[in-house]
Amino acid sequence: MREYYRIHELAQLFGLCPDTLRYYEERGLLHPVRGENRYRMYGIQDIITLNIIRSLRDLNLPTGEIRSYLERRTVEETLALLDREEEELNGRIAALERARKEACRRRTLLEAYAQIQDQQVEFLQEPERPCVFLQENVILEGEIDFLLKKLESRHQDYIKVIGGQCMGAAIDGGSLKRGVYNHFSRVFFLTQPGLPCDGALPGGTYARLFYRGDYHRLEEHWHTLLRAVEEAGRTPDGAPLELYRIDAHDTNRVEEYVTELQVRLQSP
Repeated sequence: MREYYRIHELAQLFGLCPDTLRYYEERGLLHPVRGENRYRMYGIQDIITLNIIRSLRDLNLPTGEIRSYLERRTVEETLALLDREEEELNGRIAALERARKEACRRRTLLEAYAQIQDQQVEFLQEPERPCVFLQENVILEGEIDFLLKKLESRHQDYIKVIGGQCMGAAIDGGSLKRGVYNHFSRVFFLTQPGLPCDGALPGGTYARLFYRGDYHRLEEHWHTLLRAVEEAGRTPDGAPLELYRIDAHDTNRVEEYVTELQVRLQSP
């Protein structure tokens, strides 16, 4: 039975590069002996130590903590480490469960909006909707995705561009009065109650319609919505909102885009 192995043999055995073994030696984790020609030689204890290191690296332990554990390793220390591993694994399981629920929620929404009836005006009561937002003097249509990503980066612990949260933009009211339909005043993500927010979309009666396809037809869809509001004897209260239900994050086909156009109405 061989007593020692060279660095390339051990690296191949563990699927590591030799530089990693050298790094572990520099950090005091491995202690190879020097053979002929000063070659590093690794024994059975080094193999055992590498098994331990691999397990601890899976827990994201820094090398300093790994070295301390290796130096004082006892059954009691190992049991304490297993407690830590269990806590780490439970955290990962919880994170995976949250991700699974988010994926299921996104699937449910995508399937529902893919089948939605478009071009039909509806009136509905919306509760106050908490949101995070980014406001500018004038946001051009082509800037919306960049600013949504910028907003996501500020709230990355609980907001994802590709996720179940609804994202949207508010059309700039001043530009709208001048007949300009591709200027916006803010972008936003709706958030869940209890999460941090910058404000809220006010509750009340809203008129809405869903439209499919290119955003450049916003003028046409806005006038369709506005006519229905006027025919109902109601008056818009503020500028309309666009809510992006299916967009370029979900499909390459523009004709599959689904946008919800909403406007809050004044009280009768």
